[in-house]
Amino acid sequence: MSARTSSLPGQVVLITGAGRGIGRLLALALAGEGMAIGMIGRNRKHLDETARECAQRGAATAVSVADVRSPEEVRRAARAVHAALGPVDLLVNNAGLVDRGEVPFWEADPEHWWEVFETNFRGTVNACRAIAPDMIRRRSGRIVNVNSVFAVKGDPRYSAYSSSKASVLALSGILDAPLRESGVHVFDISPGMVRTDMTSGMAICANRQDWTDPARFVAAMVRVARGDLDALAGRFLHAGADDLDELLDRAARLRATDARTLRLRAHGPEDVIA
Repeated sequence: MSARTSSLPGQVVLITGAGRGIGRLLALALAGEGMAIGMIGRNRKHLDETARECAQRGAATAVSVADVRSPEEVRRAARAVHAALGPVDLLVNNAGLVDRGEVPFWEADPEHWWEVFETNFRGTVNACRAIAPDMIRRRSGRIVNVNSVFAVKGDPRYSAYSSSKASVLALSGILDAPLRESGVHVFDISPGMVRTDMTSGMAICANRQDWTDPARFVAAMVRVARGDLDALAGRFLHAGADDLDELLDRAARLRATDARTLRLRAHGPEDVIA
C-alpha cells in the first residue's frame, strides 16, 4: 500500500452533500487516504453510489439521508454515523445550493431564496452543533466550512448564495477562538470554481475554460485532516489560488492582524468601533 493510501487510517470524516459534486470527489479521495466516510445528503441513490465507490477503495462507509436545514434530521444522521463508524474527526460542511434565475434580490422567488440561504448557512450551523460538542469533549477534531469567493466578493445576481457564504465566513471567525481553546480547529476554505453540476449551470460560468483543478482542494483537505494547516484555522483560504505553505509562514502575522476574516474596515482614524 502506498504512503498516500495509508496517510489517514483510523480517522472518520463526515461530509454533508456527499452524493454529488465536490462532496463526492472529496469522499472518494479521503477514502483513498484510509479514512472511514460518513455521508449526509437528501438523495439516497447518489449517496449509495458514492458509498459503493468509497468501499471499492477499502473504506468503511455510513450513509444517512437528511435535510441539513433540519436540526433534528442532522442530529439523527450524526448519531447514525457515530454508531456505525465511531467519533467524527473531520466534519466537512459542503452541502450547498445556488440561486436560480440570476435575478436581482427583489425579483428572486422568496421561498427559493431562503432555501439557498438556509441550506448553506443553517445547514452549516446544524452540523456544527451536532458534531462539535463531542469533538470538544474529546478535545480533538477539525471542521471545514466549504466556502466561496462570493463570501468576500458578492454578486448581486446570486444574493442568497453570496449572503449565505458571507455568513458562513463570519461564523467560522466567531467559532475559531473558543473551539481552538477546546482543541478543535475550524477552517473556512473555498475550493475555487470547480466544474460541477451546480457551477456548470451558473450563467457566469457559461463557456468558462479556466476551471479550478479539484485536486487542489482535495490536497488542502488532506492537509487539514493531517493537522498540517492548524495554524491557519479561522482564516479564509482559497485552495484554488492560495500558496498554503506561504500562508503558513505568515500564520502568526495573519492572526495578529485578524487577516482573512470578515470584519468592518475603518474608513479613517476617527472611525473607531469599540
